[in-house]
Amino acid sequence: MASSKEKYVRRSISVHLIRHGESKNNQVYRDAQRLFKGGTPDFDLKSWTEYVDAHRVSDPGLSDVGQEQASRLSHYLEPHLANQAGEVRFVISPMRRTIETMLPTLTAMNRNSNENSHVKTVINGFYFESEGCHTREKVEPGMNAEQIAECLSPAGVQDVSYVGFQNGPENGWYAYGTGPETRHESEQRAARFYVWMMEFLDEQLMEAERSEVEDIFDAG
Repeated sequence: MASSKEKYVRRSISVHLIRHGESKNNQVYRDAQRLFKGGTPDFDLKSWTEYVDAHRVSDPGLSDVGQEQASRLSHYLEPHLANQAGEVRFVISPMRRTIETMLPTLTAMNRNSNENSHVKTVINGFYFESEGCHTREKVEPGMNAEQIAECLSPAGVQDVSYVGFQNGPENGWYAYGTGPETRHESEQRAARFYVWMMEFLDEQLMEAERSEVEDIFDAG
């Protein structure tokens, strides 16, 4: 007869990493390439640079291509979650393009809040692209919790928490920055995110001991 220890199987968590859709800055570079004949002998570098500087922003949303990518992601991901997942946690970067990438999926998941009360969203301020939020050398604070909540509002997101905002969630996610993030600063921040994620997953496992298997979805 098997012992109670042999019968015990520890629950597991599926972690899915999802890259954000194409940003408006990518569209800016693509348009500049076309307008100023990039890659040809007639390339106009001066006009290309002026165009990019005039149109590039520090925290872009999604381009038209990116919005289509986000919509297609939702068409795949929402049925998958509805059919397979119990508790679902979305861990999302505070960057505008990552939030917009997940909006169609969150909208579908939260369409019926009573049936999908198991969906929770975490905005993690440690989780963003290297170099931070800036336009050339000018530091930008990025969105704060109130602005992010406004972005999430059309999706019907109600259960959202904010962690890793080094100057507090009432300030932007890069409000602490003094310039473009250095390689060393980026590595330190990545290590903090890694430690947070490991602790977060451990917490979910402990909760799962008392509930169904949980899936974690991560967008960055």
